Amino acid sequence: MSSTLNFSQILNNHLNNIMNPQSFIQPFNLQQLQRNGTATNGNENEMNIENFIPNNISSQNGNDQNIVALQTIKSEYNRDSPHLKINVYKQHQQTNQKTYILQDDKIIGGNQIHKNEIQIIRRRKTSRSSENNLDIGLTPIESNIDQVPCKISTEFGFKYSSRITPQILVFLSLKQFNSNFAALPSNVFKLIHQFIKEQPKFYIQDCGTSLKTLVRIQKDNPRIMNENNKYLIGADFYFHVVQLSTYNLKFEDKRQQETNTDYFYQTLVREHTRDRARIHGLSKEEQDIFQKYLQNYIQMKKKGRKQYSLENCNRPFLKIQFDTPIVKQMAIFIARPGGSKIFKIGRSQDCDIIVNMNTVSRKQTQIKFNVNQWEICDGEGIKQSANGTWQSLQQYENPLNPTQQKISQPLRIEDKMEIKISENIFRFDMVGFGIQKRIKLNNQLYKDLTNIDLF
Repeated sequence: MSSTLNFSQILNNHLNNIMNPQSFIQPFNLQQLQRNGTATNGNENEMNIENFIPNNISSQNGNDQNIVALQTIKSEYNRDSPHLKINVYKQHQQTNQKTYILQDDKIIGGNQIHKNEIQIIRRRKTSRSSENNLDIGLTPIESNIDQVPCKISTEFGFKYSSRITPQILVFLSLKQFNSNFAALPSNVFKLIHQFIKEQPKFYIQDCGTSLKTLVRIQKDNPRIMNENNKYLIGADFYFHVVQLSTYNLKFEDKRQQETNTDYFYQTLVREHTRDRARIHGLSKEEQDIFQKYLQNYIQMKKKGRKQYSLENCNRPFLKIQFDTPIVKQMAIFIARPGGSKIFKIGRSQDCDIIVNMNTVSRKQTQIKFNVNQWEICDGEGIKQSANGTWQSLQQYENPLNPTQQKISQPLRIEDKMEIKISENIFRFDMVGFGIQKRIKLNNQLYKDLTNIDLF
């Protein structure tokens, strides 16, 4: 029993002395606090503290209140401790951004977070505030709140990232009981710890108000598309996924004196005539066949009552609808099983879907079929679009049959993620959590570690 207790004590001592992120912190000195800089230039950890004055403190309150707030922020904020930086700015106006620092489960210069969540609020209109003014609130009880578009959950953030995991226990035991491992340089220990510790988990949820919460889709990080997903391209052009399939094998069960090819074209013809859907992805030969089936269908006096469904075809497809107020516009993308296909949306004449709107870029969005899934990404090549491609956290709902306001499923916040609410963009930067250091764990260090004879 005594050996077990000693072993636990040793692990706890090493955890406190080596692995606790606070042990890597050096307190501020006066020169560090007085140096000038910006939050966006140079090292992102070197930020100007004066930028973090709470936004609800106006110049009319006098300089004394600002000085007190600044002193409080300087005493609370530790640039070397893990924190979540939230930059808020209007689209294309990053110079006028606000910066919030979330550290140790509180907003620097503010109060403790209420019930492990932060509310992004829109205050009631006043003579001095714009209609789309958004702020971050710390308590749910405020008399001047107009709407709460979304919430940020911090329950699994800072504490979850520092918890003891089996990997941490193995690492500590090796350091304690293996002399070869214990002889490694201290910087190697820090890199290993940054690599194996849990990543922080912050989540964002849309509260179902009229101010939709959208997440930016990056050009080099495609998102998987699912039914009822809703997207925004440009400034105000929405579309949603009506139906999709990666390849359905149920076709053999419903054949009735029709071949796979015959049923496929009969289905496309009915989709085209019923919904005026444009068909994309067919080869030149397939387009000629489709036109023949279409002419035969138009000349038929009796159309028949047989139901045709894209889900029963032997081809992957994606059906989307553009949310235009005047007329319903559909598009169907066809791919081949196990293959890859790219469809482009934008103002350019060589795009599959041409959108003649000034806020839409020439190469705005790409929809891809990748082996067994449909994906969407922004821009083309190395260029991203001007106004971005965004996905709504709320699923599409029929406006003729609306449901009650509901909170969306939580979406995990990733490093460098951007969300959009009305004209406001929130950018999340995770600083000091080891995310960037994981990338720096290069091949040479990996080779050095694998060549060490530990046993």
